[in-house]
Amino acid sequence: MAVEDERIRMIGIMAREAGIIDDPGWLNRLTEPVPLWFVLEMMLKWIDRYDPQDGPFD
Repeated sequence: MAVEDERIRMIGIMAREAGIIDDPGWLNRLTEPVPLWFVLEMMLKWIDRYDPQDGPFD
Protein backbone atom coordinates (compact mmCIF):
# COMPACT_ATOMS: atom_id res chain seq x y z
CA MET A 1 0.00 0.00 0.00
CA ALA A 2 2.95 2.36 0.35
CA VAL A 3 3.18 2.70 -3.44
CA GLU A 4 -0.53 3.56 -3.66
CA ASP A 5 -0.21 6.07 -0.80
CA GLU A 6 2.73 7.73 -2.54
CA ARG A 7 0.76 7.91 -5.80
CA ILE A 8 -2.20 9.53 -4.02
CA ARG A 9 0.11 12.04 -2.34
CA MET A 10 1.77 12.93 -5.66
CA ILE A 11 -1.65 13.55 -7.24
CA GLY A 12 -2.51 15.85 -4.32
CA ILE A 13 0.74 17.77 -4.68
CA MET A 14 0.21 18.15 -8.41
CA ALA A 15 -3.34 19.42 -7.83
CA ARG A 16 -2.08 21.95 -5.28
CA GLU A 17 0.68 23.17 -7.59
CA ALA A 18 -1.83 23.50 -10.43
CA GLY A 19 -4.05 25.65 -8.22
CA ILE A 20 -6.90 23.15 -8.17
CA ILE A 21 -6.62 22.61 -4.40
CA ASP A 22 -6.32 25.84 -2.41
CA ASP A 23 -6.10 24.43 1.11
CA PRO A 24 -2.85 22.55 1.90
CA GLY A 25 -4.77 20.75 4.66
CA TRP A 26 -6.41 18.62 1.96
CA LEU A 27 -3.07 16.87 1.43
CA ASN A 28 -3.55 15.15 4.78
CA ARG A 29 -7.05 13.97 3.87
CA LEU A 30 -6.68 12.74 0.29
CA THR A 31 -8.21 9.32 0.98
CA GLU A 32 -11.34 10.74 2.63
CA PRO A 33 -14.56 10.97 0.63
CA VAL A 34 -15.50 14.48 -0.49
CA PRO A 35 -18.86 15.96 -1.40
CA LEU A 36 -19.79 16.17 -5.06
CA TRP A 37 -19.82 19.98 -4.96
CA PHE A 38 -16.12 19.95 -4.03
CA VAL A 39 -15.22 17.70 -6.95
CA LEU A 40 -17.22 19.90 -9.30
CA GLU A 41 -15.57 23.06 -7.94
CA MET A 42 -12.12 21.55 -8.52
CA MET A 43 -13.04 20.58 -12.07
CA LEU A 44 -14.41 24.06 -12.80
CA LYS A 45 -11.19 25.62 -11.50
CA TRP A 46 -9.22 23.29 -13.74
CA ILE A 47 -11.34 24.15 -16.77
CA ASP A 48 -11.02 27.89 -16.08
CA ARG A 49 -7.27 27.56 -15.69
CA TYR A 50 -6.68 25.64 -18.92
CA ASP A 51 -9.51 27.03 -21.05
CA PRO A 52 -9.95 30.71 -20.11
CA GLN A 53 -13.10 32.30 -21.51
CA ASP A 54 -11.81 35.88 -21.42
CA GLY A 55 -9.42 35.51 -24.37
CA PRO A 56 -9.95 36.57 -27.99
CA PHE A 57 -12.79 34.88 -29.82
CA ASP A 58 -10.79 33.87 -32.88
